[in-house]
Amino acid sequence: MQINYTNEAFASLINLVNFVESKNTANAGMRWLSRFEAFLQETLFNPAKIKLCHNLAFNRLGLRCFYFNHRVVAFSVYKDFILIEALLHKSRISD
Repeated sequence: MQINYTNEAFASLINLVNFVESKNTANAGMRWLSRFEAFLQETLFNPAKIKLCHNLAFNRLGLRCFYFNHRVVAFSVYKDFILIEALLHKSRISD
């Protein structure tokens, strides 16, 4: 299933990759991104198994959530694709 991003989620992803790159060795951001994409493919193989978000606002929107390291990934499932709607540090969200 294809994975798409909202503009805000994609901007968050790019900022995170740039941050990792700036704080680590060369190409660390791209290595992090590769691990993240592999995790997405594995985790989102059967998205219906992932529960709705505990966060009230995301839950009311019908979003599903999972964690990758210290990040919360909120997404919605459509017939032909998955839409990543938010990528936030877990400290920025309350359950």
